[in-house]
Amino acid sequence: MAPGTVGSLLGIPIFFLANRFSVWAQCVVFVLFCLLAIGTADWTSRIVREEDPSIVVIDEVVGMWATLLFLWRDDWVVILIGFLLFRAFDILKFFPLSLFETFRGGVGIVLDDVAAGMFANICLRVILLTGLL
Repeated sequence: MAPGTVGSLLGIPIFFLANRFSVWAQCVVFVLFCLLAIGTADWTSRIVREEDPSIVVIDEVVGMWATLLFLWRDDWVVILIGFLLFRAFDILKFFPLSLFETFRGGVGIVLDDVAAGMFANICLRVILLTGLL
């Protein structure tokens, strides 16, 4: 299994743990986790001397968490569709997601996944609001 897929799957239990808290607490924890991810990704990329090392999966964890953040439904169908959308956006990196890859270091490693997660989140909201699920 690809490291990005494993990292994305790890984002699901983290989402469920954070989902127990208030919206404000979720925001704070999400931002702190993003900062931790940026620092970790930056440090690791410098140590292994790679731009976006595949051993760094914390960015996919954050991206998958962003996919599910603040949705009013969290059943397995929504999670599965969110997972598929996030992985597709993360792999394809179409415009404007490709712009986030221009950032260097940990910021670039994490931001493109957060942006892919936000796109997936918006798509999930449209699917839910239109009654397709």
